[in-house]
Amino acid sequence: MPDISIGRLRGGFCVYWTIDGKRTRHRLAARTRAEAEAEAIDVYRRETFSASQKGVTVTDIWEMYRRNLGDKPTAETMGYTGKAVLAHFGHYRPDQIDTALCRSYAAAREKAGISQGSTHTELGHLRSAMMWAEKNRLIDKATAIERPPKPTPKERFLTKAEVARLIEHASAAHIGLAIHLLFATAGRIGAILDLTWDRVDMEGA
Repeated sequence: MPDISIGRLRGGFCVYWTIDGKRTRHRLAARTRAEAEAEAIDVYRRETFSASQKGVTVTDIWEMYRRNLGDKPTAETMGYTGKAVLAHFGHYRPDQIDTALCRSYAAAREKAGISQGSTHTELGHLRSAMMWAEKNRLIDKATAIERPPKPTPKERFLTKAEVARLIEHASAAHIGLAIHLLFATAGRIGAILDLTWDRVDMEGA
C-alpha cells in the first residue's frame, strides 16, 4: 500500500500524503473506514500520476505491474520478455503506442529469428500491463496492442510403422503392451491402467 494516511474531515474521511515536503489532502466519498482505505489507494494513484501523466512511460508501467504481480510466475517471465519489449516500447508514453509501432516490433522480432508464438506472448504482457494501468487509473485508456496471430499447435501423428517400432523397442514387455493398448483404443493412460480382466471381452476380441 502507498505511504498514505486516512483522516477525518468534516464528518467524513480524507486521505493525505507528503511528497517532497508538500502535503496533499483529498476528501473521500467513503462512509466507513474500510471503504476509505480502498478508495484512498485509487485517489492516491490518480492524483500522483495525473500531475505527471505526460512523463509516465511504458517502462514505468511495466515495472509497476511486475511489482504488483508479486511472486506470480508471470512477474519472473516478464523480466525476460521485458528486455525486448522495453527496448522497443519503453521510452514511449502509453498513448503514443499505435498499430504501426506494434507491427514494427513484430517485424523486428521476426527478422531476429524469434518465433511468432514468442512475439505473441511478449506483446500479450504489454497488453496486460496497459490494461492494469487503466484499471488502476494510472492512464485514461489502455491503447490497443496488436499482436500477430497465435500459431496453431503443430500436430503430427505416428505412422503404423513408427508405432510398431516404438512397441518393439519398449524396455519391458508390459510397457510394450501398454503402448499397444494406448494406440489401439485411444484411451487415456489412467483408463488403461485401471483395466481389469473382468472388463475384457475375450470372445469378442
